[in-house]
Amino acid sequence: MTVLKGDLAIQQSRALIRTFRAMKDYIIENQNLVGRHEFTQLQLVVSKNKDIELRSRKKLNEIDEQGRGN
Repeated sequence: MTVLKGDLAIQQSRALIRTFRAMKDYIIENQNLVGRHEFTQLQLVVSKNKDIELRSRKKLNEIDEQGRGN
């Protein structure tokens, strides 16, 4: 589920998944409220967040490798 192993990291990962699931359910239930412009904005935010996550994951992996002594 996550590359991070601590209890806090697992809790945060699960909370994030619940949040995205709730967002998805809300959008599906209220499709008439979300227009093309809002959907495009949402796509941009999701894309940006994915980029941030990938960079963070890469940095955490580098830190983890340094901790192991390469």
